[in-house]
Amino acid sequence: MNLLDPTAEMKRNYYMVIAAMVSMQVTTSTIYMVLPVFFKLNGVSNTESGVLIAIGTFAGIISSFLAGRYSDTHGRKPVLIAGMAMYSAVFFLFALGGKDFNTFFILRFIEGLGFYITPVAVMTIAGDIFPARQRGKAMALYTMASGIGQLLGPLGAGFFIEAATYTTYFILCGVFVTIGTLVVIFFVKETRPEAVKMKADEDKLAKKTWSFSGLLRDTRALGVVVGFFFLAILFYRTGNTMVNPFLSIYLTEELHVTMGDTGWFFAIRAFMTLTFAPLAGWMADKWGRKIPFLGGMALLVATMLGYRMVTHFDQVLVIRALESISNAVLMPTTRAMVTDLLTPERRAFGNGLYNTLVDESSTMGSIAGGWVYDSYGFGTVFGIGAITAAICMAIVAWKVPEPSTLPHNVGKKPSETSAGRH
Repeated sequence: MNLLDPTAEMKRNYYMVIAAMVSMQVTTSTIYMVLPVFFKLNGVSNTESGVLIAIGTFAGIISSFLAGRYSDTHGRKPVLIAGMAMYSAVFFLFALGGKDFNTFFILRFIEGLGFYITPVAVMTIAGDIFPARQRGKAMALYTMASGIGQLLGPLGAGFFIEAATYTTYFILCGVFVTIGTLVVIFFVKETRPEAVKMKADEDKLAKKTWSFSGLLRDTRALGVVVGFFFLAILFYRTGNTMVNPFLSIYLTEELHVTMGDTGWFFAIRAFMTLTFAPLAGWMADKWGRKIPFLGGMALLVATMLGYRMVTHFDQVLVIRALESISNAVLMPTTRAMVTDLLTPERRAFGNGLYNTLVDESSTMGSIAGGWVYDSYGFGTVFGIGAITAAICMAIVAWKVPEPSTLPHNVGKKPSETSAGRH
C-alpha cells in the first residue's frame, strides 16, 4: 500500500460518518420542501418565511465558526455529536411546541446552530483521513449521502404528510437524526491529527485566548487565493439560496402542484446526485477540481435561466434534473477545493470560516429571496441566481489556481493520526 493511502481502519471510520449523515440527510432534504408550506399553513407570510429560513442560517454563522475552532481544541467527534444532538432535539420541539412565528423563530435558530456544525466536522474529518488525490472521491461519497437522503426524504415526506400529520412527520425526523447521532457516538473514532492536538494543548498551557486581532491574523494567514475563492462562493450561495427555500411555494402556488408531486420534484435531485456525484469525484481526482467546478457552475447559470422560461410541471422537472446535475458536480468539487486550498494546520479553522460564509450568504439570500418574490415575482429571483453564479464562475476562472497542485498537496504525508489512535 502507498504510504500516503489511509488505512482500512481509517476508511471504515469515514464510512461510519457517512452512514450517520445518511440518516440526517433524510430529514435535511425535506426542510425547504416542508417548512415554507408548514409555516404558511400557520399564518406566516412569504417574507416572514424568508426570515425564518434566514435565522437558521444566521445561527449557522455562529456555530460554523465555533465548530472550526473547537474541532482543533476539543476534537472532531465531540463537535459532530453536539451538532447532531441539537438538530435532532429541534424536530421533537417542532412537533410538541407552539405554532406561531415567535416559536418558529426560536426553533429555527436552535436548528441552525446544530445543523451547520456538521459540514465543518465532516469535511475536516475527510481532510484528516484522505490525501489530496483521494479527496474528490471522499467528498463525492459525502455528497452521495445527501443524495440518498434527497431520494428517501422528499418522496416519503410528501405522501406521508398527506396521509398523516406534520406532527408525526417531525417526530419521525427526530428519530432518524437520533439514530445517526448514536452511530457517531458508538462507532466513530477521533481523527484529530497529533500535531493539531499538541498545538491546542500548547495554546491552552500558554493561556492563549481568542481575540478579534487573532481572528484577523488567522484569516489573513489563509492567503489571497483562499480569499478569492471564498468571495466567489459568497456570490454563488447568496443567489442560490434566494431560490431554493421558496421552490415548494413556487410549485404549489404558481404551478398548483400537490405535495405528493412536489416530492418528486425534490427527489429528482437525489437520482442525479447518486448518478453524477461519483463521476464528479472521479473527474476531480483525475483532471483536477477546477474544470468540473467551472462546468457545474456554467450548467447552473443555464438552469436558472431555464426556470424563467418554463410553464408546466413536466418542463420544470427537466430543468430540475439539469440543475441537480450541476449540484451533484459542484458539491464534491467545492468541498474538495476548499480542503485542498487549506494547509493541514489551518484546515479546521478554514473549513469553519468557509461554512460561516456559506451560512451568511444563505441568510442574505433567504431574506432577499422572500422580499424579491413578494415584490417582483419568481422570474426575478431566478435571474439573480443566474447572475450570481456567473460572477462566481468568473472569479474562480481568473483568480483561483488548480488547488490539488499546490505545494502542501504534493508529496506531503497525510495526518499521522490513525482513525483508532484516540
